[in-house]
Amino acid sequence: ARTSEEMLSFLNFCAKFHQYSAGNIWLILLAKPDASYVAGFHKWKSMGRWVRKGEHGIPILAPILVKDENEDDVERKYLVGFKIVYVFDVSQTDGEPLPPIPDWKSPEKNEELNQKLIQFARGQGISVSFNNLNGDAQGVSKGGEIVIDPSAGTKTLIHEIAHELMHKDEDNHQSLAIKELEAESVAYVVSKHFGITGLNSPNYIALHNASTSELVSQMDRIRNTANNIISAISPQS
Repeated sequence: ARTSEEMLSFLNFCAKFHQYSAGNIWLILLAKPDASYVAGFHKWKSMGRWVRKGEHGIPILAPILVKDENEDDVERKYLVGFKIVYVFDVSQTDGEPLPPIPDWKSPEKNEELNQKLIQFARGQGISVSFNNLNGDAQGVSKGGEIVIDPSAGTKTLIHEIAHELMHKDEDNHQSLAIKELEAESVAYVVSKHFGITGLNSPNYIALHNASTSELVSQMDRIRNTANNIISAISPQS
């Protein structure tokens, strides 16, 4: 993480594959580092595309769920294991073009995305206001309230929302370094997903000097929180 390369690769993949588990993101990254959008054979077919003959699938793990009904005739699903399944990158397919990507891009700030983030925050019971902050502070999370400096970019707003979602619980005793690692990683993933440029998160993360074991233990929390934000703002993604 201190050299940023592996961590940056992982976070870039999270931005593209936020719906996958941390383990499956690693598997996609290892098998095809240049992958940009993956889906199963039949999913591609349903989208009017087909996998080219001779292409090798990317192996990931899928849960094996067994259905069961209790005495109240309520159906439940139980995880009993995992199996290998294969997905294919869009570069391995031909057919109908994918829908155009929304034009989210902006050097630092995207007002439309900001409004969607504010609406998301309010839906979580978090108020957002914009006021001048002292010193170099760009944003503050106060437990149910976020204050953003008017000069701050979109990533700062995402960072503070991540703090609210992950750290406002009074029983959360994580160190400041881990809290910042998590919040900034989520901010990077979400910003990257929506095309925000000028991101300095890897350097910011490295400053907190988190250990390898700390990074690994937080991966799925980072991925889950980023996925929750992305899916709420852009369900079609």
